[in-house]
Parts: sequence; structure tokens; C-alpha cells
Amino acid sequence: MKMTPRYAAALAPLFAVCIAAAADDAATKSAAPMLPTATVQAVSTEDPSGYAAWIAKSNEAFKAAGGPEKFTHVYEGVVAGDETGMVFAVRFGGSAVELANNSSALMKVAANSEIREHLSAIRKLGAGSMMKAVRFDGGYPAEWLFITDVQVKDEAAYAKSIAELRGLFDSHGLKDAKLNVFRVVAGRSSHSHEVVISCPTHERVAAVVDGTMEPWFGEWAAGVADNRTVVSNGIFHEISK
Repeated sequence: MKMTPRYAAALAPLFAVCIAAAADDAATKSAAPMLPTATVQAVSTEDPSGYAAWIAKSNEAFKAAGGPEKFTHVYEGVVAGDETGMVFAVRFGGSAVELANNSSALMKVAANSEIREHLSAIRKLGAGSMMKAVRFDGGYPAEWLFITDVQVKDEAAYAKSIAELRGLFDSHGLKDAKLNVFRVVAGRSSHSHEVVISCPTHERVAAVVDGTMEPWFGEWAAGVADNRTVVSNGIFHEISK
């Protein structure tokens, strides 16, 4: 959202106050954590570990050429319905423009020409989407994810309910579970948002699943039932090298 400044040249004292307030606001915004943009590309392959290994080579070549650290992450569906066994290539950036620029730069890395040939031989690309975080607690290396796709009516109200869920997680032994919410901005199909709960281990994501079957979570879910419809959920694991 663009902020439009209001000018009051004839009111010098008020103008000074506005400038001071704007400076304070800018400082607050610069200190606020950046909410990432992400692209998700579904991949069909009979060799997930081999695919992840080639992506690791691509990441290394890109980093050596001045690109970001580990540009492409690879996830596999573990207990994920129709997506069990499927692989997903995920890229993060500060904005859609940053992602586009990095993707273009990656294509220009000489070493990646051979890598793309190997990837083409072992994988087939599927559906893709772009998402923007509306809440981002972060993640873990080699993380385990519990992802819930939802159709949300009121995003602001849902964000407040997720903040309430954060408090419930903290009070029920799940402080290490990081809550992230993404709005689907391109490639949208059956859902408007994804709730991505990141955990450091398989055991901890299992603890989150156990939590969703407890009365305290059921009460929370009942409270947001009018605002969201759950489309699907599943467990995924980062297999990036």
C-alpha cells in the first residue's frame, strides 16, 4: 500500500510535527521483520534424493556466482494425501521482483546449463504458485512442516486468530513450533491461504498433530469455523542438501 504524504506549507508547526512522526514511522518500518514472498513448484520424480542433490549443486553454483544462500529448497510430501511422495521446489525472496531477478540471474550461471539437463532427465514440472507471507515466525534447517490449506473470508480476522493460536501453542508445550501464514497471490486454485507450521524434527511435528486433536485446539478451530474452510492438510519434510 502506498502512503500519500499530506503537505501543510502554511502551517509550519504542524508540518514539523508531521515530519517527526513520519521519521518515527519510517524507523519502525525499517526495524520490522520482512515478510517473504515465495514460489512453490510441484515436481514429479522417481528420485527425490537425486533431484535434491542436483538442486544442491545448482544452489552452490549460484552462490559462487554471487547469488543468495540456498536459493531453492526441496520438500517432499510425507503424509500428505494425494501429494504424498511428491516433491516441491520452493524459493524465497523479499518480493516478487527479487524472486524474478534471482531466477533470471540463475539462468545465466554457466554451470547451471549442464545441471538443468540432468534435472530435465529425472523430473517433470507440475503446478506452480506464488505466495506472500502475512505472518512469518521463521523456520528450521531440514524442517518438518504441517501445512493446512484454507479458504479464508476475512484475512485480518484470521491473522488475529492465528495470534491467539500462538498463545495456545506456547501454553501447551509447542513453543518451538513456528507459525507462518501465506496468502496465495498467483496460481490460486482451491484455497486462499496456507498455514505452515515449521518444526525442527519429525517428533515435534508429530506433537503438533497430536495437539490438533486436543480439546483446546478444537475450541480454537470452532471459533474460526465461520471464517475459514479447511481444504487439505499434510506433513512435509525439507530434503534439501
